[in-house]
Amino acid sequence: MTTSIVIVTHNQLAVTKRCIESIRRHTAEGSYELIVVDNASADGTAKWLKEQPDVRLVETGTNAGYARGCNAGAAAASGDRILLLNNDTAVTPRWLEQLTRALDSGDDIAAVGPVTNYAGYGQTVEATYRTPEELERFAEAYNVSTPSLWEERLKLIGFCLLVSRRAWEAVGPLDEAYGIGNYEDDDWCLRARRFGYRLLLCKDTFVHHEGSATFRDRQELHRKLMHDNAIVFQRKWGFHPAIATNIRTDVLDSLEPAVKGKKGLKVLEISCGCGGTLLELRNRHPDFRLFGFEANDAAAGIARGIAERVWTAADPSLWDEEGDGYDAVLLHDVFPTALPSEAMSALETLLRPGGVVVATVPNRLNAAHVKAFLSPVSRLKPGSMLSEAETKRRLEEHGYTDVAVEKLAGEIDEEAVEALTKIAGRDRKDDFAVLYFVARAVRRQEEENALPLNFLRKKTPPAADAAPTSEAGGKKGADADTGDGPAGAGVAPGESPAAPPPILADLPAPQNDAVFTGERLILNNAVLGSHPDVYAEHVYRYRLAQPYCVGKRVLDAASGSGFGTRMLKDAGAAEVEGVDIDAESVRLANRDYAAPGISFRVGDVLRLPFPNESFDVVVTFETIEHVPDGAQWLREAARVLKPGGRLIVSTPNREVTNPGVAFGGKVFNPYHCFEYSLNEFVGELTLLYDLEGVYGQSFVGPNGAVAPQWADVAAALGPVPTDIPGMHPEHARYFAPAPLGRMKNAKPAYAVAVCRKK
Repeated sequence: MTTSIVIVTHNQLAVTKRCIESIRRHTAEGSYELIVVDNASADGTAKWLKEQPDVRLVETGTNAGYARGCNAGAAAASGDRILLLNNDTAVTPRWLEQLTRALDSGDDIAAVGPVTNYAGYGQTVEATYRTPEELERFAEAYNVSTPSLWEERLKLIGFCLLVSRRAWEAVGPLDEAYGIGNYEDDDWCLRARRFGYRLLLCKDTFVHHEGSATFRDRQELHRKLMHDNAIVFQRKWGFHPAIATNIRTDVLDSLEPAVKGKKGLKVLEISCGCGGTLLELRNRHPDFRLFGFEANDAAAGIARGIAERVWTAADPSLWDEEGDGYDAVLLHDVFPTALPSEAMSALETLLRPGGVVVATVPNRLNAAHVKAFLSPVSRLKPGSMLSEAETKRRLEEHGYTDVAVEKLAGEIDEEAVEALTKIAGRDRKDDFAVLYFVARAVRRQEEENALPLNFLRKKTPPAADAAPTSEAGGKKGADADTGDGPAGAGVAPGESPAAPPPILADLPAPQNDAVFTGERLILNNAVLGSHPDVYAEHVYRYRLAQPYCVGKRVLDAASGSGFGTRMLKDAGAAEVEGVDIDAESVRLANRDYAAPGISFRVGDVLRLPFPNESFDVVVTFETIEHVPDGAQWLREAARVLKPGGRLIVSTPNREVTNPGVAFGGKVFNPYHCFEYSLNEFVGELTLLYDLEGVYGQSFVGPNGAVAPQWADVAAALGPVPTDIPGMHPEHARYFAPAPLGRMKNAKPAYAVAVCRKK
């Protein structure tokens, strides 16, 4: 088996000669072929190469760029492996032998690379040589094949990249959109990982790299290429090539004292990007269980090749399916403010008592940040940064102990630091020089908060890899229908509402043998343990509908597993039909909840299998946003409703779940075809229906957290049944809907409307 070594040149003849001479000296004859692609050199490079008997020359006739040159060389290659090698390298003893051993160690390994003296992304090691002779001695001692020093990486720097022929053909060539060069190696590596391949960094093999020889005298061109190609990359992938692939060794170093010597810990990284930090954590602790949240779908897709599970839904209630919490959480800049109460409250439900959080916090007092803040037009968001003292206080206020803050400085603006020091005093110099903090803290063993805040987390509908419908529940509100609806459904002004009946009496038997996949809620103990909020929301929603169904013929459209359909029948409906497009859900519903007067069938809500004017009531929760045309579904519901029949319908409020997104724009939940704003929802309904009551659920306040408006929500709710199994009554009540006519100072994340066909 041979290796095809591909070198791309554009001038720099002396550099190329040194590279080729090192290959001849340190690579076994017959183990490789040498292909040099010359991009129109004007310094005699092509002439010299033609004189070399062991070199196959490919001339492009123009400066075609690095990616195109590599692709031309690979197309001419006959070897079982392809090695892309910069011409400003000098290879060393046993270099190819050791790289080949690593590449051939697994069928799932796409490429391997060595360490060096000049490279990024953790491929640089300290080297003390100063002459070619010292390099030889250094590498002779360094290059000792040691498989324990092979580390899996998210990407490898392309100055020396050994690729298997199989992976090259599967992944495809380098993307030539990157022109002269930069980021084409990042692009190829991420594509390989997306194909399921692994990449290994061989820390047992050293290759010398001069670095940027092509751009040594053209630094401005190099900066421009880096900038322009970063844009090319970002347009292609949807994330920044450096930010999303960053390895936060600073965070891992801060975490290490808390986890050293421990086995099998469960770790969650919030805003994990493509998973580079998680992968480095796995290299350090192979037995740790790794999980992540990443809002960017493309980056999350790559991270899933590293972690057990990566969520894209910005809903912390979904991030712990096992329900036993995490030993450590790594918290990056996913929130618009530094260590906001919302994030800290979410951590209370994600971290086990005694678990550790490590958070990065930009320093508010950094000289550059102070200058930016003082600008006539400041682009810094209020609350997006904290001082060291504020960071410690924020953690301690939320019940964390053993708070340790490490100060990290970047490039220092000496003039600005000096100016601020003159004002504040010499003892404050560190405050202005530090760029950001890495804070580590331990969650206290005993919880003191009377109200865990898990209900605050339902801000964004979950994505495809989580629960795609986060439906809120509700009770019959005090300002709803007082016409010919059910007795007790409404309360006249000035009257005291009656105490609500308990919930437990209404609940059907659980489906404990069914698995909750996240698509449709199942009433069972596992869901109650892992997603009590979602459980409560569904139950409250069907509680709202029950009084309207007494003595009526009812359609439960998108009935899912059928427990809600059964709740409507048990509450006194004369007959209930459940319809759902998922055959397995219908099978389970018929098995567990079918009874005289209640049945289930497979059907599409846009083409209901019923004649006109078949039902007195249509109940449809969190359905309208899943169909391509909401207006068509409302027309179909009106078709099967009798004159004056009621529709009870819910949907997310786009103003909260996807702020800033226009109607018809791409929303966060990939299962949703669109989402309404509250006024769009009401406006769509009024074309065919008269509104009798509109309710809001899962309220958020002006600053994103509902906390300051708890009293308003409680007052708007009135009496609420709170006997949700396993939930504290004071927690359960906040999943019930509140009439919008009574709710002030907060927006609902979900809306429920009760309306009558015109």
